[in-house]
Amino acid sequence: MKTNPLFFSACLILFLASGCVFEPYRPVAEFDLVLREQIETAREVRVLEFRNDSTAGIRLQSCDQNGRVIRDPYNSWALPPGQLVARALNLVLHPAKTEGKPVVVTGALEVFEVDAGTQSFRLAGSWSVPGEKQIHRFDYSAAVNGDSAEATASAAAAAVRKLAEEIAGSVNL
Repeated sequence: MKTNPLFFSACLILFLASGCVFEPYRPVAEFDLVLREQIETAREVRVLEFRNDSTAGIRLQSCDQNGRVIRDPYNSWALPPGQLVARALNLVLHPAKTEGKPVVVTGALEVFEVDAGTQSFRLAGSWSVPGEKQIHRFDYSAAVNGDSAEATASAAAAAVRKLAEEIAGSVNL
């Protein structure tokens, strides 16, 4: 059986061009919470744990007005949300002097996502100092400027910074 070279060439071109109908390659990226400037505290603060009671996982996510959760298939956090927040707080809260016992903080995240309706990153939950009866509730939002994963990570860092300032203010009393 003899193959027609024109038919073979047409099949080869069709095969090579078939990849053009798919979405172009997008690199997968991981993001961390970057809080640049230290927040000075009167005492040393150690954040032991922030439980993740939210629906958020390792993937960046948003939630629309109907409650539909949309996870980004290409971008993720470097750590799960609870670990990510605890690590960021430990890195940014810096004692002026290290006298006395450190203040231990634990907490829980209830919301860690972009609110698609308001285009803001929302961080909500609670924190406490073990042994004290008071539970501090928080709910912070930071505007997401743009439609990129970088903008989401920047807004998340801004919301966590507000939480760090709250904890520092409470410890400094």
